Amino acid sequence: MYFDPRPKTKREDLFDRERELEEFITALESRRPLTVITGIRRLGKTSLLLVGLNEANAPYILVDMRDVNPSSEFDLYKRIEAGLNRLIRERKDMKTKIKGMLSHISGIQILGSGIYLSWGERGVDLLELFETLERLDVVIAFDEVQYAKGPIGRKLTGLIAHLYDYTELRIVVTGSEVGLLYDFLGIEDPNAPLFGRYFEEITLSRFSEEQSREFLRIGFEQCNINVGKETIEEAVRALDGIVGWLVLFGMSALKNPERALEATLKKATPLAKSEFEEFLKRHEFARKRYIAVMRAVALGNKRWSEIKEFLERREKKSISDSVVHRLLTNLVKASFLEKVRGEYRIADPILEMVFKQGF
Repeated sequence: MYFDPRPKTKREDLFDRERELEEFITALESRRPLTVITGIRRLGKTSLLLVGLNEANAPYILVDMRDVNPSSEFDLYKRIEAGLNRLIRERKDMKTKIKGMLSHISGIQILGSGIYLSWGERGVDLLELFETLERLDVVIAFDEVQYAKGPIGRKLTGLIAHLYDYTELRIVVTGSEVGLLYDFLGIEDPNAPLFGRYFEEITLSRFSEEQSREFLRIGFEQCNINVGKETIEEAVRALDGIVGWLVLFGMSALKNPERALEATLKKATPLAKSEFEEFLKRHEFARKRYIAVMRAVALGNKRWSEIKEFLERREKKSISDSVVHRLLTNLVKASFLEKVRGEYRIADPILEMVFKQGF
């Protein structure tokens, strides 16, 4: 069902991602050591990940890195622990074998139906853990890995680099903040652990207007509901091919088609604002300027020079080129802005509406 808000796990529930899905399955079956799935927020990266792993019949550990504490080894280990326990729940055919092999690793306890990891000086050696999982041909997937920064990020990149070089493990990472994901991978940093490693990259794009119409049309057919063309067209224009927002619109239309877009915007706006607020927490020193840049772009100032002029008029003083460059670079890296043919645009239509109104 297209309008299920949860990540998809079956091919038939994944709309018009056949090319990307086949690329991912090929990467898995070709045993590429590192596959990277990118795309801005709410385009279905986790769905593509899960469907591809299931289609390839690959046992996997999925480690959700969203909002991981960058200084907490405890947090990282608990997330890996959760991935291990999900694996033995979903692959009952492997449960006994997995438990048996992991029971010999120092720092791992097998209690009842669960696997528990210790951390710290006497904690489990993650390298030993993943090398053991290699013998079971388990895929290791890190979802939204760009959140791994600081000590945890350094630990994880070093671990992935070692596994890349010395094992046959297949590792998959996804990221919505694409520039920050590239920073994690160190593609421009010769001193980064993963610098120079080849990776297979699969990029998800927003739906075209035609894809959006077809997605909604089929989705409403699946739910046996008739929604007028004008209502669909209004949603297609407003939601700009962002799959997550189209799903939210479809769910809202099941209750009240006439007010579905209004309901979608009401639910989506606080979500989009909260994501930007999280970004601002990491850049509190320049909070007002980041808001001003986003407002400038929302109001039609698309070029670098126009944005700089907007900021200077607002602050009534000159601002150095390097400061403007840093502001724009960080917003692009976090996927709040996109740069297309020399012009900037806000990636999320909901967030664009928010900034047009003033944030």
